[in-house]
Amino acid sequence: MVIDFILAFKELLIQQDEEAFNKFYLDTVDIFFRYLKANYFIEDDDMQDIIADFYIKCRNGLPNFDIDQSFSGWVWSIFKNTLKDFWKKRWESAFSEIDTESELSFEDSLEDEEDFTQILDNEYTFEQIQQAMYDLDETSKEIISLKYIEEKSYWDIAWILWISQDLVRQRCSRALKALKIKLWQE
Repeated sequence: MVIDFILAFKELLIQQDEEAFNKFYLDTVDIFFRYLKANYFIEDDDMQDIIADFYIKCRNGLPNFDIDQSFSGWVWSIFKNTLKDFWKKRWESAFSEIDTESELSFEDSLEDEEDFTQILDNEYTFEQIQQAMYDLDETSKEIISLKYIEEKSYWDIAWILWISQDLVRQRCSRALKALKIKLWQE
């Protein structure tokens, strides 16, 4: 009897019955949110995007589903592939930022880390440094804070911000250059 119900439900899903799909959504959405929260450090907005993409892919793929196959296996493979697509897009966009942000080569744009200690050695007041930091963009502020206040490695910062280590180095270098310019102008 249960098997007949499951087969009938699969048939309704394949026929793209709205009520069946809504029931499928309501019965499963919490499972996927909990899975993402328990296994990945992903912001809520990104989780919602992943899950929305997943349900769209499920809905579009239902007419091609073979009723003799495992439905839960099919669903989880779509979910895992959607998650892989998310990570691919995330890393591709992180690397594309390097290409679009600067006309300089990566090596030419780097500033030595020692420059920040030189800035501090010039006996600037906390207020002067804070004012110069205020003018930086949010990502640069965060990178400087993580690197020099919390003493995180480039790898740790890249992991926290979900960007490449090269991009962290480049943005850190640019922020240091901007700080030097602002502090020397005062």
